[in-house]
Amino acid sequence: MAGNPSASPQAVILVVDDMPENRELLEAHLGAAGYRVQAAENGRAALDAVAAEPPDLILLDVLMPEMDGYEVCRRLKAGGETAFIPVVMLTALQDFSHRLQGIEAGADDFLTKPFNQLELLTRVRSLLRVKALHDEVVATNRLLEERVAQRTAALERALLDLRQMDRVKSEMLANISHELLTPLTPIKGYLPALLQHMFGVLTSEQRRILEIIARNLDRLHGLILDLLAFMQWESGQAKFHPKPLPLLSVVLPSVESTAVVAQEKSVAVNVEVPPDLPPILADAPALGHALRLLLDNAVKFTPGGGQVTVSARTVDQWKSELVDSSVLFHQSTDSPIHLQGKLVELCVRDTGVGIPAHALPRIFEQFYQADGSATRQHGGTGLGLAIVRHILNAHRAVVLVESREGHGTTVRIRFPAAPFIT
Repeated sequence: MAGNPSASPQAVILVVDDMPENRELLEAHLGAAGYRVQAAENGRAALDAVAAEPPDLILLDVLMPEMDGYEVCRRLKAGGETAFIPVVMLTALQDFSHRLQGIEAGADDFLTKPFNQLELLTRVRSLLRVKALHDEVVATNRLLEERVAQRTAALERALLDLRQMDRVKSEMLANISHELLTPLTPIKGYLPALLQHMFGVLTSEQRRILEIIARNLDRLHGLILDLLAFMQWESGQAKFHPKPLPLLSVVLPSVESTAVVAQEKSVAVNVEVPPDLPPILADAPALGHALRLLLDNAVKFTPGGGQVTVSARTVDQWKSELVDSSVLFHQSTDSPIHLQGKLVELCVRDTGVGIPAHALPRIFEQFYQADGSATRQHGGTGLGLAIVRHILNAHRAVVLVESREGHGTTVRIRFPAAPFIT
């Protein structure tokens, strides 16, 4: 029985009785069964013994001088650490009211004097088994609480580390970006002057080289500005002041900004935006930035002779229209809208190389670039579409992207018409 906690020699039983012969009898029975027995001759001594070494079970006489068993039981059950120690009350009283009084005091079981040895040991084993299970649960809970506390502390430390890393990253990127912009200012100022022969006549080869430098300088300047824009949107510091405006007032300047690059690549950019569309609630500079990034991507990944089309229309309600080659994202959850009533859809469609299926769900992630020759060939920071996501979230728009490799990409953005926004 060594493996049974209810009959383990380590189980300690406290016998409380003012009659020495009763204590001796109980000690004999329990000791023979393998239990370690302690004895107390009255209620006060019992409480002191429990405080010194809490037993696994208490056999408690009811009728004792000074402090009876009921009072001892009440005090034990009122204490936090002693409340779950099983108490068996020993009584010669047969009246039900006395048993009821014991139950009210918190007694777990009763034995009537004179008690039977078999009944005594059976009750003891049963209650010790319950006590052992309770102790196991308490120990398990304590272990779980310790592990939860350790894990919580580890998570808090990790969160602090992440915040510190974000802070360092933001400061580093801001410093790098500003340090890069500062030397670009005089370079961008001198290059046009050189190309205009303000410092002397250029040979055709010198002009060709300077034009290459100018194009790459513009690209570098754009990358740095994208980096700064991303940090502003990511940190919540970006300026955003929406007001009702016609979509065409944003589309035309954005298309014009990509005209030179599109012409150099022999990519046609078509505009099919009706002038009588309902206005949308938008921040013109921010939405224009997002549209320019989408057009830049469309032109970049469309081979010469291809087309990019910017169109718009009104729709009555949102339908997901998801297909296998599409990905959808909604506006940020902290600014929900009810997509009911009239919506304005802006669509950017190209005839380019398309997006691999495995990459499509991740295209709006920061710094993500799909593995492919087209992406590697044209480079980029991987921040453009992450900036687009931030801007469109701020506009509470819904975006659907459809693409297949070799069959182009379509980006549809749906805004609530300005009068329907709440």
